[in-house]
Amino acid sequence: MSWLKDLFKPRQDNFTRLLIEQAAWVVKGLDALNAYIVASEERPRRPKAIEAKGGDAKSSDAKSSDVKAADAKPVGAARSRITQAVEAVRQCEEEADEVRRILISELNRTFVTPMDREDIFALSRAIDDILDYAWSTVQEMELLHVTPTPYVHRMVSLLGEAAHEVHMAMLRIKDHPEVATEHAQRAKALENRVENVYREALADLFDGPAGPKRVIWILKMREIYRHLSNAADRGDAAANIIYDIVVKMT
Repeated sequence: MSWLKDLFKPRQDNFTRLLIEQAAWVVKGLDALNAYIVASEERPRRPKAIEAKGGDAKSSDAKSSDVKAADAKPVGAARSRITQAVEAVRQCEEEADEVRRILISELNRTFVTPMDREDIFALSRAIDDILDYAWSTVQEMELLHVTPTPYVHRMVSLLGEAAHEVHMAMLRIKDHPEVATEHAQRAKALENRVENVYREALADLFDGPAGPKRVIWILKMREIYRHLSNAADRGDAAANIIYDIVVKMT
């Protein structure tokens, strides 16, 4: 029956390889997102009358010309770095989507899989969603013309570490499943840290009275924070699925 084993093994190995490749694109995408955040910090900042706690309508109206200047896009070298980072995140998201399409095609053509079909599909979707939310973050920051806050920077940094742990878990899951669970555990711990920063960011947003202009800024930043929090949630989901797979394998 060795011939039958050889018949199924190559395609079974493809699933592990594709999941590893998909996770690798997520790591690259989060690195590109971090580069985008760093480059975007050079954007002209909104005036203190708007971002400071307790800004009111009068101070906002008095600074209307400053608001327009703060919303203006950076030019020159800074703009070039931002554009390159945006393109890098977009490309990683598209490459990861392509890998997922191939994986689903392989699932549809394979009778025997190395893990449960549902687990392979769910893990691929969770990994893909991390990068989808990263791309949504970039898109909305560009459309809304917002400058990243220190909270955004911290959340993106932690997400990058979590993506690395998920990738390491996929590299180890076949030959060293117990090591894979250790990486999954670290990814879950990082998700908790992201959520803590997310709550701190929301508390800071809603702390104190605000004028109309600041309310608009609050609504914009809340959307950005929410995308990053959702990305962390999907990383946590991926870690949970890895736990499930290892339990079934051992």
